[in-house]
Amino acid sequence: MRMKPKSFGPVFALFDGTDTIRFAFDDPFETTPHPPSQTPVDTLLASLAACIVKSVQMAANQHKAVLNPFMVKVTANKAPDLPGRVEQMQITIVGHLVDDGSLAQKLVKQAKAMCTVSNSLNCTVTIATQAAADA
Repeated sequence: MRMKPKSFGPVFALFDGTDTIRFAFDDPFETTPHPPSQTPVDTLLASLAACIVKSVQMAANQHKAVLNPFMVKVTANKAPDLPGRVEQMQITIVGHLVDDGSLAQKLVKQAKAMCTVSNSLNCTVTIATQAAADA
């Protein structure tokens, strides 16, 4: 049985240089300290976004790098067949993590590898970077 195509998100997790992650749903400028809970999938997307933020922080600490403010945007697509599930999640890190572009790419790769949430998912998870903040 084919399901109607459905997408979820975007959900954002914002890093501002502190240990507090701020979240947003749809509009990255309307933030809250709480993850979105419109649907269980939105909460899952927020968990993935928060995990990537924390993983980037850990990777930066290992390289003794100072992070610039950035946000993580996560979207997802529902599988077109049963059982109902997420088929793919897309992560986009928005902003310049650090001033050194080659180190930034290392941090992204390392963060993706160490993110427990990403590693636990049974779907395709892609990651990309976007320099501009027009998410």
